[in-house]
Amino acid sequence: MIRDLLEGGSIIDVVATLIALSIIFASILSLLFIIWGGISFILSAGDDEKIKKATNTIRYAIIGLVISFIAFFLVSWISRLLDIPFDLNFSTIVALMQEIFRAL
Repeated sequence: MIRDLLEGGSIIDVVATLIALSIIFASILSLLFIIWGGISFILSAGDDEKIKKATNTIRYAIIGLVISFIAFFLVSWISRLLDIPFDLNFSTIVALMQEIFRAL
């Protein structure tokens, strides 16, 4: 998929793939920060300052995840509004994610 895109894709396809990659990256990063905040919360040993930092980490990771999905829907909506032939949907993102994880 990525190789085909680089060899013969249009600029719109490249932009759509870059947006999909950024959503994948933001989702994985948010998941890692949620896990990090949960571990920090467990290891806080009742210290109020550490608990506050851990809950803020989890809170901001969830906010970042929500913002990235809102951005995805806004880009999809604006592309439909302006009749830009963006082929960007969740199945494209899932297929791209599967290809990335197979390459690892």
